[in-house]
Amino acid sequence: AYGTLTVRSLLDTREHCLKEFNFPDPYSKVKQKENGIALKCFQSVIESLDSLGWEERQFALVKGLLAGNVFDWGAKAVSE
Repeated sequence: AYGTLTVRSLLDTREHCLKEFNFPDPYSKVKQKENGIALKCFQSVIESLDSLGWEERQFALVKGLLAGNVFDWGAKAVSE
C-alpha cells in the first residue's frame, strides 16, 4: 500500500512522526556540535582543495559529497 520498504522510507516516516507530534529533533545538540567543528575546519579544507589540480579537485569534491551523504542518510536535503 505504501510502496517498497526502504531505509529512506523508514527515516521519512520517523521524521514525519516527530513533526506531527511536535517532538524535538533528538540529535539537535549533536548536530550543532558537529557543525561547529566542521566550521572550524572549513577554511583549511577549502585551501586544500584550492591547492589541487582540476581533475584531483573534482574527484575530491565528489568523494566528499558521497561521504557526506552516506554519513547523513537522515537529512532531508540528502534525500531531495
